[in-house]
Amino acid sequence: MPKDQIVNTSEGKARVKPVKKLGDGVQSFTVKNPDGSTNTNRYRDGKMEDMNYNPKKMRKKKIRKKNYAKVPSKLKKVKEPSYTAPAVTLDKKSQAVSDARDRKKNRSIGKKIVDKVASIKVPKLKKGRKVRKTRNLVTGKTNKTRG
Repeated sequence: MPKDQIVNTSEGKARVKPVKKLGDGVQSFTVKNPDGSTNTNRYRDGKMEDMNYNPKKMRKKKIRKKNYAKVPSKLKKVKEPSYTAPAVTLDKKSQAVSDARDRKKNRSIGKKIVDKVASIKVPKLKKGRKVRKTRNLVTGKTNKTRG
């Protein structure tokens, strides 16, 4: 790939990219200006056919954050609605369920702890070495043997 040619212009040093052959006698080359813009020149049979100018991409402007603290707006005093909820009536089944829930909720701490401990499954402890009784054939006494 051939290197860019550096050309001195009134704005500064510009880079001229190598000529590209696009086919049908069309050639183009690009000039990159020192200000970041580019010119693309297109020629057909040695005569200039087209020239494109692309300016430098604009940088997004950073938005400055406001430094003051936000003060919440004061709430307006609004009249409260005068509404009384009607009394709840339960049939026997739902009343029994409700009572059972209340009883469970209002149990003493001691009973709650006992239930909690009862629900915990403790792994069984493995027994140690087994000892069995064996009779001594010579003396007739019984001995305890392990294993």
